[in-house]
Amino acid sequence: MREHGNHKIKPKRPFILTFMCIIGFTYTVLFSLLFLMGMLYSTGISGIFDQYFRIYDLSRLNFFLFALAGFLVFFASFIGVLLMWKMQFLGFFIYSAATILFLLLELIISGFYLPDIIINGIFILLFFIIFLYINSKKKALRNAAAQEHEKSNEADQTN
Repeated sequence: MREHGNHKIKPKRPFILTFMCIIGFTYTVLFSLLFLMGMLYSTGISGIFDQYFRIYDLSRLNFFLFALAGFLVFFASFIGVLLMWKMQFLGFFIYSAATILFLLLELIISGFYLPDIIINGIFILLFFIIFLYINSKKKALRNAAAQEHEKSNEADQTN
């Protein structure tokens, strides 16, 4: 961020960050809603799973807890993406922690699923690279502002 007069100049959000955040918003909102609906309708949904799919042998309470955990993880991911949209590095940590927790929950409940690991790993890596780029831009702006400030101080001292 660079100060110029009384206003601050922020580095512009890179297009790739905008694109990734839009994908992240869509993904986290849809899954948050899915798990929220699972919590609200845990009785009916667990009955459907038991009757038709026989994927998990979950009681209604276990299904509710599963839906609650999924909702909290994806809601935390949404908060992380929202902070990254605002170009705050804390969002990257929140998103990464929530994604890793999701992968661990998935591993415990349904086992190893390589596509999820690859896709989420790529997202974490891309967000990390983008924030390294943003931090380098911020440092460059700070250095330019410091040099500009030094030049203006030198010019004031000579006058």
